[in-house]
Amino acid sequence: MKLKLAAAILLTDMLATTAASARINAVYVDKGLLGPRLPEAGQLAEPFLEHKLAAYLTEALQARRIRVIEAANDPSPTLFGRDTLYVSLSYTRIPEGTDKPNRYRGYALYVSQKDQVFDKSLACSWQVAHALSIAGEKPWAARAGAAPTLLDPAGVRGYDPLTAPSFVKGPSVFLEAGVMVSEDEVARLQDPATLQKMASAIADGIDSCTL
Repeated sequence: MKLKLAAAILLTDMLATTAASARINAVYVDKGLLGPRLPEAGQLAEPFLEHKLAAYLTEALQARRIRVIEAANDPSPTLFGRDTLYVSLSYTRIPEGTDKPNRYRGYALYVSQKDQVFDKSLACSWQVAHALSIAGEKPWAARAGAAPTLLDPAGVRGYDPLTAPSFVKGPSVFLEAGVMVSEDEVARLQDPATLQKMASAIADGIDSCTL
């Protein structure tokens, strides 16, 4: 409870000072090449979805005049200044036979208090979560044994073991864009219209993210 309250107060302070803050200069979209995966995620979803969402997100960011750093297996640390946002994209598929699978449906964002710029990562994650919510996406409900909710109903969750690569100096956003709870949800998540809508919302959130 203390962590949730402290995070809410910190986020309120960050959002209140955005008018005088600097804008994100560039975004690195990690579609599974570098970023860690959550232990609770279980079997990974088809990786092509991360790539498809990343492609739509790149277009949406560029349309907003936000520079996108091209993904690479071994990116140079010089690419990651303090004004660069690191974005990790992932999807998961729950094991077959899971009880009440629909409770796992939806997106989630994760932040770590071990993050060197936790306050900025928290604020950027909230902006992305808020934009996804406005676009009609829903954060997933509480999962047994899952990372605790840090800020609800935005869908931002605290998970300290999850950190960005060591050369990342700026804020980080870890987005689990969806959980494949059924064939219908798989079809929805890979539909171009859904991917484009989600990418546009994520880009809106990033565009509101300041330092």
